[in-house]
Amino acid sequence: MGAIIGGLRRLAAAVLLGMLLAYAGMGYADAHTELQWLKEGSYATYALLEPEGGPREVKDLYMFTLYPERLPREVMNRLMGYLSSDSPWIKDGFPFIIGDCTEVFLRFDVLEVRGETALINVSVTFVNATLEGDYRKIIPNLTIWKVLNLNLSDMTYYDNGTPVGKATLFIDPSDPPKPGEILFSLEGLSRGINVSVGNVTYSAYGNSTVLTYYRPFRPPRIGITTRRFDFSDAGKNWSISGGGREEYTYDFLTGVMIAGTFSHSTELMALGVFSIDSMDRRIRGKSEEGVWPDGIKLYDTNIAFPDEGNSSSPDSPWRYYMYSGILTLTASLLARWWKDGHR
Repeated sequence: MGAIIGGLRRLAAAVLLGMLLAYAGMGYADAHTELQWLKEGSYATYALLEPEGGPREVKDLYMFTLYPERLPREVMNRLMGYLSSDSPWIKDGFPFIIGDCTEVFLRFDVLEVRGETALINVSVTFVNATLEGDYRKIIPNLTIWKVLNLNLSDMTYYDNGTPVGKATLFIDPSDPPKPGEILFSLEGLSRGINVSVGNVTYSAYGNSTVLTYYRPFRPPRIGITTRRFDFSDAGKNWSISGGGREEYTYDFLTGVMIAGTFSHSTELMALGVFSIDSMDRRIRGKSEEGVWPDGIKLYDTNIAFPDEGNSSSPDSPWRYYMYSGILTLTASLLARWWKDGHR
């Protein structure tokens, strides 16, 4: 009888161990899916919006800097009609065109996915844009767009075969960029400046809820902060300087960016946009509902986030770690029990 009971115990342990390992495997697969949302038709739009109740005639809410050498030809041809002969870019050889606007919309659309390559249409729209302070010439919607090839194996964009940099509007959450890895380079300066990863965290904004124009996002979240970078350049009649750190915050499971406090990104640089404003003049800071990060935020998307409509999902990164830790410990104890029963 003792032998039978011992055998049943070992059988039960084996079944339970198998179920736990299978559950762990499913959880791992769910957390490390290879961008299942990245398919034809998927899109996401980010925004810097005009303050509520603000005067709509104010044109200089958000600044932006264009790099003409990278702008699509049709866009540059259009802009020439808005530049005067006194333009620093025309007269002094200044490498950039400075503009301002009332709202900014940054967007990506997945056009096609084939094997390890995806075609991504990236666009930015500056609403009520003016160039170099000429408020007599307002561009209602200045849109710049370009189709880029994305290598899914290393998440690098290519423009006509030339590498541009790592995707920054979304990442592979199972393999995010690593500290020290170069995201992109700032172009248009006498000396190229590489912007690289400084820190990667899985607890961005801690246990707070991150608020966006689209919806709130509970923890955990992935945060990437670049190393500090500085640049300066000068010509005969011009000079420019800047720098800092860029911050990008991503949904934990999809890797889609939900907020970003940045002036520069790979997608912007590919479009010929050297920089945008990193300050949100509509809303930022903490509230009773959560945290409004500074900078651009998710505004609209058709991407389904795994926790949508599921009120039972863990609301803290520590719960994820606790669940995985308990699962690992239980599996270890059962494995030891099974091994002892076969001695």
